[in-house]
Amino acid sequence: MKVKSLFLSMCAIAALASCSQSDDVALTGGDAPEAKVILKLEGDGVNATRAAGTEEAATEPGAAIKNVTVFFFNQTGFIVGKPQFKAVSDPSKKIPITTTTDAAEVVVIANLGDKTADGTFDGIASLSQLQALDFSSIATDGAGKVTVNQSKDNLYSSGMGEITFNDNEGTASVQLHFVAARIKTVKIAWTADQNYAATEKALKDDNTKWFTIKKVYMMTAQTNSPLIPATTGTWKGFVPQNYAFAGGVAWGAAPWTWTDNNIGEPKQTDDYLALAADLVESTSNTNQIDNALASKSWYLFENSSASSHPTGLVIEVLWRSKEQSTDVNDLLPKYFTMYFGESGTSGTAQPLLEAGKTYTMTLSLKGSFKPGGNAGGGGDDPTKPSVDASVEVTVDAAKWTTAEITKDFQ
Repeated sequence: MKVKSLFLSMCAIAALASCSQSDDVALTGGDAPEAKVILKLEGDGVNATRAAGTEEAATEPGAAIKNVTVFFFNQTGFIVGKPQFKAVSDPSKKIPITTTTDAAEVVVIANLGDKTADGTFDGIASLSQLQALDFSSIATDGAGKVTVNQSKDNLYSSGMGEITFNDNEGTASVQLHFVAARIKTVKIAWTADQNYAATEKALKDDNTKWFTIKKVYMMTAQTNSPLIPATTGTWKGFVPQNYAFAGGVAWGAAPWTWTDNNIGEPKQTDDYLALAADLVESTSNTNQIDNALASKSWYLFENSSASSHPTGLVIEVLWRSKEQSTDVNDLLPKYFTMYFGESGTSGTAQPLLEAGKTYTMTLSLKGSFKPGGNAGGGGDDPTKPSVDASVEVTVDAAKWTTAEITKDFQ
């Protein structure tokens, strides 16, 4: 799919001593001449050779560029002027940004909102300091409900490029990369003749049914991330300075207890939880849920492999432990858990979920759920990874690219 380029053409404006109420930006430091820069923003991967199946276009409304924050740095990595925020709303309006001829590189962060006056960037004097600045994906409303600010309606992206000057006019091209990873599809399949119940109620009402999938959720999903990686040449490795996590179910009661005093207890958010309404058995392929997430993808920051708390995906089932028992006490919870980026772990440990990639997952429950057996291989402790004998996991990753950048400024 052809990717349209987004151009931000900036006209030079006077920006001498102080900021005004307009889009003018005060420049500080150095005696280099003022310059205007024509900044070209491109979707991730537009200059790369695209192999079939390795890239997937972003179709979410949140992938569109709504605003940009622009930083200029000189050849030694120190900031030139101040970070500049520009709303991107009217395609017919030119966006003025000025710098000086000292500027050698430009960093662009999209959809962050205006953080230039709230102290977020106070003390940022170099590129390395900006690279070390963490941002949180967690938002909490007045009632204490936690949500994730990376969603189909809002997605951060960032990029960096070199500036080439011709007298006092510079040009730079910046490829934007998504900061989050996306889990698009979680398909769950099981072997035939397992007497699956579509709901918990159906399992309780029909004692010939063996099991139902009660919920699917993520745990220890990373909620802190820098917006640009430490290694900007490859745009990989979004390693936070401080770890912070969230999960689809609450911590504090067994088995989800938290003992790491160095990291605060994870938040609970429904953004990482799929319940019965999402767990619809396929009409075209029996013994399968096509997508436990329905139409709601999960977005999360990259959880470094250095973290001692890898991100996990949990399938919780309810299993009838005794043949045709009508006693609800014989309906037992069992868990299938897969961890991502966990080093040195056997079983179903999977590769790290990387920023800028989108994932489709297929989990095949290979065991038998016949009452009196081993519940298909499900375990009693969801914090422990399931073994390969009970679950087969297929994870397909694709580079997640901006398919359409529709605003053109000249």
